[in-house]
Amino acid sequence: MIPSSFPAAHPLDLAVAWLGRRSMFSQGWGDEALFASLSNRVSYHDPPSPIALHWTTEQERRGITQYDGAFLSPLELLPGPIRTVHVRAWTQPQHNAACVILAGSRDEGFRARKHIFGRLITRGLDLYFLENPFYGRRRTPHGPSRMTISDHGLMVLGMVLEARALLQHLHPRYRKLVIAGYSMGGHMAAITAAVTPIPVGCAPLATGASASMIYTRGLLSWSVDLDALDGATAGREPARERLHQLFEVADVTRYPVPLRPDAAVIVGCKRDGYVFNCETERLHQHWKGSTLHWIPAGHFSALLTSRRALCECVAEAADRL
Repeated sequence: MIPSSFPAAHPLDLAVAWLGRRSMFSQGWGDEALFASLSNRVSYHDPPSPIALHWTTEQERRGITQYDGAFLSPLELLPGPIRTVHVRAWTQPQHNAACVILAGSRDEGFRARKHIFGRLITRGLDLYFLENPFYGRRRTPHGPSRMTISDHGLMVLGMVLEARALLQHLHPRYRKLVIAGYSMGGHMAAITAAVTPIPVGCAPLATGASASMIYTRGLLSWSVDLDALDGATAGREPARERLHQLFEVADVTRYPVPLRPDAAVIVGCKRDGYVFNCETERLHQHWKGSTLHWIPAGHFSALLTSRRALCECVAEAADRL
């Protein structure tokens, strides 16, 4: 039987949380020296250096050209081959708008995002899918399940700097640019929009202002192995509090409002057990002029039943530019 302290959560969210309990951060905090570097040396605000994007393959099907390419991440702290960023693009020659779509937690490769967001190509948007550090072709030999907290910090910092660099690379080509993502991808899309010095639309889907509550109080907290984070010796609550403080760095309200908050379309899931509705509302309140839509689904069920609605919200962000 699945215990429920989240009576409004969709049953699918509860089932996924129960199956994934204690599956994250079993390798502990990671590199303590890196935490100091992330606090003092680098930040989401850092302007990324220009990138050289090299396209390696090209395929055409039904009027859509698919490209696969790569560039070197502007985040120099990333180790070895993880620093090579892999990109997949879907384009049509008549388009003058594009959307960069970031990956959510455990979303490796491009198949899931193409399935969910692929229809946006019919709405006049070229699509660019980035692969996260430590995921897919950027994996370590141990895979994402062995990531530490410091690895996670590098990953999300890399996501933002790489997305910023790609947006700035695409800016001369497109009249409109949008950054979007679902769950963790949506959260990092929101931070990217906030720190990007060019006007972009943004569609943060199934996310909120802060990741701290998600990892320490929401259903995702069931997946966090607190005992591996000193909980077995120093106590679970001190470990939970330190985790909360570390993830506060990624609270969107710590960053400026995007240049075009009127082109921000925020989406919350009413029965989300992972992202609290109050956190989605807090993001909307911080971004004065943004639009907030609610979907009557859970965090995972929305990906099955509400794909069209999610795409419409991304297209709406582009239309508002």
